[in-house]
Amino acid sequence: MKKSVRDVPSVRACPCCGRDVARDRDICSCGARWVGPSLVGPENPVPRLGAPLTALALLILGVIVEGMLVARDVYLSEYIWTEALARALVNYSKVFVPVGVVVLCIAAWGMRATRRDPQRYGGRRLSRTTAALTLGVIVLHAAVFATQIPRLLENRRIKRLAATRANLYHLARAIEAYKEQYGTYPRRLLDLQEMDPSFKPVVDYWGREFVYQTTTSAIAATSGPPPFQNYQLISKGPDGILGTADDIVLQDDVLVSPAATAQERAPDALSPPPGPRRPPTR
Repeated sequence: MKKSVRDVPSVRACPCCGRDVARDRDICSCGARWVGPSLVGPENPVPRLGAPLTALALLILGVIVEGMLVARDVYLSEYIWTEALARALVNYSKVFVPVGVVVLCIAAWGMRATRRDPQRYGGRRLSRTTAALTLGVIVLHAAVFATQIPRLLENRRIKRLAATRANLYHLARAIEAYKEQYGTYPRRLLDLQEMDPSFKPVVDYWGREFVYQTTTSAIAATSGPPPFQNYQLISKGPDGILGTADDIVLQDDVLVSPAATAQERAPDALSPPPGPRRPPTR
């Protein structure tokens, strides 16, 4: 489509000083001279490859850095190499997966740009290959993470038990200090504030208060109330129900199983009552 005379501007900018010069003049006031027509663009312009190359560079850099860190952890780990490799991949997936998502976004932008303007942007095949490789690495991390889910759940359970046991021992030290000062265990946990007004109630990992139980000596005291000789601190465990198998029991500063505690409470319940003796047969 040819341009009309009205579409052609009557002035042009001087390439030296930038002033507007009439189109019919070849010399500007600054002394610059036009020696020929303006240069046209290249016949075969080179497409831009910024997005595909950036995505590929980020992918390669992430793989190299993660590979070096994983190799170091496997070399220094005390586990066998397969277990150490799985642990390292799970740990570093928190960093590499977000980087992979960024790479996927850049590659997707590059593919959309080449689809929208193929003459200006290129590298569609490179963007597609980079996206496929990134998806493969992310799927690998996801598969390794799936195999480590039982171990992670077990570690979480151990962490909860360890935190609860630490709180039990902390409370037991306060109870023993109370006995050294008053000669008997406290009747209830609130009595510990008589020894230390700044004492705050201690709870287990699940935010529940411990169950405190005391027992007296078998020999009654001659005067005054009998002192408490034994105590138990019980955490109701994950289910929050007292008397189940997941209870955590600290008896006289020693961790015991709930089954052993129940056996001590009712020792005769485990053995059947003796029946009538049968006469001897001749």
